[in-house]
Amino acid sequence: MTTPQVTTVPITDQQHLLFLFIPLKKGMLGEAMAHAESIKEAKLEAAASGDPRKTTGVHFFTIYPQKDGQATPGIPVPGFQSFPGKDVLVVMSIYDGQFDAYISAFFDIQKVVDGLNGLMYLMDESNIPGVDPDGKTSANYIAKMGGVKQNAQAFYCLLMRYNFGDPVYSAGDQGGKYVFGTNFPGLTVAKIIDNYPNADTLWPAPPAVTSFNFPAAQKPSCK
Repeated sequence: MTTPQVTTVPITDQQHLLFLFIPLKKGMLGEAMAHAESIKEAKLEAAASGDPRKTTGVHFFTIYPQKDGQATPGIPVPGFQSFPGKDVLVVMSIYDGQFDAYISAFFDIQKVVDGLNGLMYLMDESNIPGVDPDGKTSANYIAKMGGVKQNAQAFYCLLMRYNFGDPVYSAGDQGGKYVFGTNFPGLTVAKIIDNYPNADTLWPAPPAVTSFNFPAAQKPSCK
Protein backbone atom coordinates (compact mmCIF):
# COMPACT_ATOMS: atom_id res chain seq x y z
CA MET A 1 0.00 0.00 0.00
CA THR A 2 1.28 3.45 -0.91
CA THR A 3 2.02 5.69 2.06
CA PRO A 4 -0.07 8.87 1.82
CA GLN A 5 1.89 12.05 1.25
CA VAL A 6 1.87 14.34 4.27
CA THR A 7 1.54 18.08 3.69
CA THR A 8 2.31 20.52 6.50
CA VAL A 9 -0.20 23.38 6.63
CA PRO A 10 0.75 26.63 8.44
CA ILE A 11 -1.36 27.27 11.54
CA THR A 12 -2.69 30.49 10.00
CA ASP A 13 -4.04 28.52 7.01
CA GLN A 14 -5.92 25.93 9.04
CA GLN A 15 -9.69 25.85 9.33
CA HIS A 16 -11.34 25.31 12.71
CA LEU A 17 -14.82 24.83 14.13
CA LEU A 18 -16.49 27.21 16.58
CA PHE A 19 -19.64 25.67 18.10
CA LEU A 20 -20.93 27.71 21.05
CA PHE A 21 -23.85 27.04 23.37
CA ILE A 22 -24.22 30.34 25.25
CA PRO A 23 -26.50 30.32 28.33
CA LEU A 24 -28.82 33.32 28.45
CA LYS A 25 -31.28 34.79 30.88
CA LYS A 26 -34.66 33.31 30.12
CA GLY A 27 -36.73 35.51 27.82
CA MET A 28 -33.74 37.41 26.41
CA LEU A 29 -33.44 35.60 23.06
CA GLY A 30 -35.03 38.45 21.13
CA GLU A 31 -32.54 40.96 22.50
CA ALA A 32 -29.66 38.54 21.94
CA MET A 33 -30.64 38.05 18.30
CA ALA A 34 -30.86 41.83 17.89
CA HIS A 35 -27.26 42.08 19.10
CA ALA A 36 -26.28 39.32 16.66
CA GLU A 37 -27.94 41.20 13.79
CA SER A 38 -26.17 44.42 14.75
CA ILE A 39 -22.84 42.58 14.74
CA LYS A 40 -23.52 41.27 11.22
CA GLU A 41 -24.45 44.75 9.97
CA ALA A 42 -21.42 46.31 11.67
CA LYS A 43 -19.08 44.00 9.74
CA LEU A 44 -20.56 45.29 6.48
CA GLU A 45 -20.17 48.92 7.51
CA ALA A 46 -16.55 48.34 8.56
CA ALA A 47 -15.66 47.13 5.07
CA ALA A 48 -15.59 50.75 3.92
CA SER A 49 -12.06 50.95 5.38
CA GLY A 50 -10.91 47.53 4.14
CA ASP A 51 -12.41 44.11 3.53
CA PRO A 52 -12.70 42.53 7.03
CA ARG A 53 -13.28 39.05 5.63
CA LYS A 54 -9.55 38.51 5.16
CA THR A 55 -8.68 39.24 8.78
CA THR A 56 -11.66 37.57 10.45
CA GLY A 57 -11.31 34.53 8.19
CA VAL A 58 -14.92 33.42 8.64
CA HIS A 59 -16.06 30.93 5.98
CA PHE A 60 -19.63 30.84 7.23
CA PHE A 61 -21.59 31.20 10.44
CA THR A 62 -25.02 30.53 11.83
CA ILE A 63 -26.79 31.77 14.97
CA TYR A 64 -29.76 29.90 16.38
CA PRO A 65 -31.96 30.87 19.37
CA GLN A 66 -33.20 27.95 21.49
CA LYS A 67 -35.86 28.52 24.16
CA ASP A 68 -35.65 26.89 27.55
CA GLY A 69 -37.40 23.54 27.74
CA GLN A 70 -38.51 23.49 24.11
CA ALA A 71 -37.43 20.92 21.59
CA THR A 72 -35.72 22.05 18.40
CA PRO A 73 -38.64 22.45 15.97
CA GLY A 74 -39.01 20.56 12.73
CA ILE A 75 -37.17 17.35 13.65
CA PRO A 76 -38.38 14.25 15.56
CA VAL A 77 -35.52 14.23 18.11
CA PRO A 78 -34.72 16.77 20.88
CA GLY A 79 -31.87 18.49 19.04
CA PHE A 80 -30.28 21.40 20.88
CA GLN A 81 -31.19 21.76 24.54
CA SER A 82 -30.89 24.64 26.97
CA PHE A 83 -29.62 24.41 30.51
CA PRO A 84 -32.75 24.21 32.74
CA GLY A 85 -34.12 27.67 33.47
CA LYS A 86 -32.09 29.41 30.76
CA ASP A 87 -32.38 30.05 27.06
CA VAL A 88 -29.40 29.23 24.86
CA LEU A 89 -27.84 30.93 21.85
CA VAL A 90 -26.24 28.41 19.49
CA VAL A 91 -23.43 29.89 17.38
CA MET A 92 -21.51 27.94 14.77
CA SER A 93 -18.79 29.06 12.37
CA ILE A 94 -15.80 27.82 10.42
CA TYR A 95 -12.82 30.15 10.76
CA ASP A 96 -9.17 30.37 9.69
CA GLY A 97 -6.12 30.45 11.92
CA GLN A 98 -5.72 30.75 15.66
CA PHE A 99 -8.76 31.07 17.93
CA ASP A 100 -7.60 34.23 19.72
CA ALA A 101 -6.56 35.91 16.46
CA TYR A 102 -9.95 35.11 14.94
CA ILE A 103 -11.86 36.57 17.89
CA SER A 104 -9.60 39.62 18.34
CA ALA A 105 -10.01 40.58 14.66
CA PHE A 106 -13.53 41.73 15.53
CA PHE A 107 -12.23 44.10 18.22
CA ASP A 108 -11.28 46.60 15.51
CA ILE A 109 -14.97 47.14 14.71
CA GLN A 110 -16.54 49.20 17.48
CA LYS A 111 -20.14 48.23 16.72
CA VAL A 112 -19.17 44.56 16.92
CA VAL A 113 -17.54 45.22 20.29
CA ASP A 114 -20.72 47.01 21.40
CA GLY A 115 -22.81 44.00 20.37
CA LEU A 116 -20.54 41.56 22.20
CA ASN A 117 -20.56 43.76 25.29
CA GLY A 118 -24.35 43.78 25.20
CA LEU A 119 -24.34 40.00 25.08
CA MET A 120 -22.33 39.88 28.31
CA TYR A 121 -25.28 41.47 30.15
CA LEU A 122 -27.68 38.89 28.74
CA MET A 123 -25.70 35.81 29.75
CA ASP A 124 -26.70 33.76 32.79
CA GLU A 125 -23.94 31.56 34.24
CA SER A 126 -25.61 31.03 37.60
CA ASN A 127 -26.11 27.54 39.06
CA ILE A 128 -24.07 25.81 36.34
CA PRO A 129 -21.92 23.11 37.96
CA GLY A 130 -18.25 24.04 37.98
CA VAL A 131 -18.87 27.61 36.80
CA ASP A 132 -18.29 30.68 38.97
CA PRO A 133 -20.83 33.25 37.68
CA ASP A 134 -18.71 36.07 39.08
CA GLY A 135 -15.25 34.61 38.41
CA LYS A 136 -12.55 36.38 36.42
CA THR A 137 -13.61 34.73 33.16
CA SER A 138 -17.35 35.21 33.69
CA ALA A 139 -19.66 37.41 31.64
CA ASN A 140 -20.49 39.37 34.81
CA TYR A 141 -16.82 40.14 35.46
CA ILE A 142 -16.12 41.08 31.83
CA ALA A 143 -19.12 43.45 31.75
CA LYS A 144 -18.16 45.01 35.09
CA MET A 145 -14.51 45.50 34.11
CA GLY A 146 -15.10 47.35 30.84
CA GLY A 147 -16.11 44.79 28.24
CA VAL A 148 -14.66 42.17 25.92
CA LYS A 149 -11.87 44.20 24.32
CA GLN A 150 -10.46 45.37 27.65
CA ASN A 151 -10.63 41.79 28.97
CA ALA A 152 -9.70 39.86 25.86
CA GLN A 153 -8.08 36.86 27.54
CA ALA A 154 -11.03 36.44 29.90
CA PHE A 155 -13.39 36.67 26.92
CA TYR A 156 -11.49 33.93 25.05
CA CYS A 157 -11.80 31.71 28.13
CA LEU A 158 -15.49 32.53 28.49
CA LEU A 159 -16.15 31.47 24.91
CA MET A 160 -14.08 28.31 25.26
CA ARG A 161 -16.12 27.28 28.30
CA TYR A 162 -19.17 26.91 26.05
CA ASN A 163 -17.36 25.90 22.84
CA PHE A 164 -17.87 22.30 21.74
CA GLY A 165 -15.38 23.01 18.96
CA ASP A 166 -11.69 22.43 19.60
CA PRO A 167 -9.32 25.12 18.25
CA VAL A 168 -6.48 22.58 18.19
CA TYR A 169 -8.45 20.20 15.96
CA SER A 170 -8.22 21.49 12.38
CA ALA A 171 -10.19 20.40 9.34
CA GLY A 172 -8.52 17.43 7.70
CA ASP A 173 -7.21 15.99 10.98
CA GLN A 174 -8.49 12.69 12.27
CA GLY A 175 -9.01 11.25 15.72
CA GLY A 176 -10.75 14.15 17.43
CA LYS A 177 -14.05 14.15 19.32
CA TYR A 178 -15.99 14.88 16.14
CA VAL A 179 -15.54 14.48 12.39
CA PHE A 180 -14.56 17.79 10.82
CA GLY A 181 -13.63 17.35 7.20
CA THR A 182 -12.82 19.70 4.36
CA ASN A 183 -12.33 19.30 0.64
CA PHE A 184 -9.89 22.22 0.57
CA PRO A 185 -7.53 22.18 3.58
CA GLY A 186 -5.41 25.30 3.77
CA LEU A 187 -7.74 27.32 1.52
CA THR A 188 -8.25 30.38 3.68
CA VAL A 189 -10.75 33.18 3.08
CA ALA A 190 -7.90 35.53 2.15
CA LYS A 191 -6.54 33.05 -0.40
CA ILE A 192 -9.99 32.65 -1.95
CA ILE A 193 -10.49 36.41 -2.31
CA ASP A 194 -6.94 37.12 -3.50
CA ASN A 195 -6.47 34.25 -5.95
CA TYR A 196 -9.82 33.12 -7.34
CA PRO A 197 -10.47 34.52 -10.84
CA ASN A 198 -13.01 37.36 -10.78
CA ALA A 199 -13.39 37.09 -7.01
CA ASP A 200 -14.29 40.77 -6.81
CA THR A 201 -17.40 40.12 -8.90
CA LEU A 202 -18.25 36.68 -7.54
CA TRP A 203 -17.79 37.78 -3.92
CA PRO A 204 -17.98 41.59 -3.91
CA ALA A 205 -16.74 43.43 -0.85
CA PRO A 206 -19.43 43.57 1.87
CA PRO A 207 -20.66 47.16 1.22
CA ALA A 208 -21.71 46.05 -2.27
CA VAL A 209 -23.64 43.07 -0.96
CA THR A 210 -27.24 43.83 -0.14
CA SER A 211 -29.06 40.60 -0.88
CA PHE A 212 -29.07 37.66 -3.25
CA ASN A 213 -32.08 36.21 -4.99
CA PHE A 214 -31.86 32.46 -5.45
CA PRO A 215 -34.47 30.29 -7.16
CA ALA A 216 -36.41 28.18 -4.67
CA ALA A 217 -34.66 24.87 -4.02
CA GLN A 218 -36.68 21.68 -3.87
CA LYS A 219 -36.93 19.32 -0.92
CA PRO A 220 -36.68 15.60 -1.69
CA SER A 221 -39.97 13.78 -1.93
CA CYS A 222 -40.30 11.52 1.10
CA LYS A 223 -43.93 10.36 0.83
